[in-house]
Amino acid sequence: MPQKNILLINPPMDYQSVRKEYSFEAYLPPLGLLYLATPLEQAGYTVSLIDFVAESFSETKLRQALQDTEYVCITITSQVASSAARVAAYIKKVKPQCTIIIGGPHCTLQQQAVLEEINADIAVVGDGEVVITTLLHTLETKGDLSHIKGIYFRKDGRIQAGLPAEEIEDLDTIDFPARHLIKKYTYGKKVISGVTFFAKGRITSIATTRGCPYRCRFCVSKAITKKYRLRSADNVLSELEEIAQDYDSVFVVDDNFLSNKQRAHAIMDQLIKKNFDLEIWIAGIRITDADASLFKKMKQAKVKSIEFGIESGNQEVLDYYDKRITLDQVRKAIKLSKKVGFLTIGNFIIGAPIETEHHIQDSIGFAKKLNLDFAFFNPFYYLKGSAIWDEAHQEGLIQENETFVPADTRKGLGQFTPEEISSWLLSAYKDFYFNPKYIITQFIRQLFVYHHFRLFQAALRIFLYEKERHILAK
Repeated sequence: MPQKNILLINPPMDYQSVRKEYSFEAYLPPLGLLYLATPLEQAGYTVSLIDFVAESFSETKLRQALQDTEYVCITITSQVASSAARVAAYIKKVKPQCTIIIGGPHCTLQQQAVLEEINADIAVVGDGEVVITTLLHTLETKGDLSHIKGIYFRKDGRIQAGLPAEEIEDLDTIDFPARHLIKKYTYGKKVISGVTFFAKGRITSIATTRGCPYRCRFCVSKAITKKYRLRSADNVLSELEEIAQDYDSVFVVDDNFLSNKQRAHAIMDQLIKKNFDLEIWIAGIRITDADASLFKKMKQAKVKSIEFGIESGNQEVLDYYDKRITLDQVRKAIKLSKKVGFLTIGNFIIGAPIETEHHIQDSIGFAKKLNLDFAFFNPFYYLKGSAIWDEAHQEGLIQENETFVPADTRKGLGQFTPEEISSWLLSAYKDFYFNPKYIITQFIRQLFVYHHFRLFQAALRIFLYEKERHILAK
């Protein structure tokens, strides 16, 4: 088979430009594409990758990259679907003979409809690592696409379906991501000045699970990944050993890293034994999984930070979300985290459908009292695949093709307009980060623990960004 060139694209958040001064979207590499790249390279394809979130979008650069490219693979989330559609349209305009394959969470949610929305040739739903090589071999040999699992494709002017998708049961059978393709990018840094947002040195990420065992009503995890699956401790350690050779920090991006305590203990035991020079940041830990003995072991294993999905400082809202946690459990988990010595991060959502001014003030006040090192306040969105989206859709408030819908009281979707929620976000960041107690505490903590002011610098940027976004929203 002649060698063919494949271009992988992480589409921009905005087709016109990308915010380089402040972009949490560019904080970590596109793992999904890197997972696809490995089997493609093993099959003999020449693979290149452009991350238009980590670099500014350019039609000129894209056109140049397409010159010797036969296939393009684009990963899509609902947040970037409209931008990805414009990227696909541009590719079809400048090189119509190029085959465009799309995948990612948005395709899994939209199924066949995604090809009506985006002018691509083939859509892959669900896990793509096995499907992609089978798909390309079938295209090369002009075989029957209808026999391939987990795809939709165009044929004779119609959109047709392949066989039902199947999830990969044993995640240990998936080869590690092809991280060499993104060595040209610097993640986790402020590009203009090179100041680190959080972690030290070269930064990458790792996923040790897929899916989530819980069913929070705002979340789409169950719609994207049907079964919760975990990699073995040995398999995770092998990848961390590989990562430690080239990187200084790694983010664990699981929804619930500690859901299996036995596996977590095994991973930490081996990390302590191997003593990698690797700082570990865990992005997803459930409040109810806080455990003193495990936390102490994690600290020994060089876990620097843990991040909790707190969502609200009001019990009524937590119950509405079906979080199955209490405010007292949150307090105990954060207190334990601080006692062990982790940098502790909490995520909150502002603007739930039932949320009033009182509820939001509870969340802001609760975040301040928790003495978190870092707090993120995010606007509520109706996400297709979540229980809350389903209810709004059944009531006729959201259309089938609306996958990422902001709360808006004018449409019967919440108690506030998007502009009012933006104002609340600004207030939340201001109240949290410019609280005198927080400033003094962090000054002392970073002086003696972090040795510089990375965290406070990042906090200041968040406030300035929210202020700018609020002004633009008016």
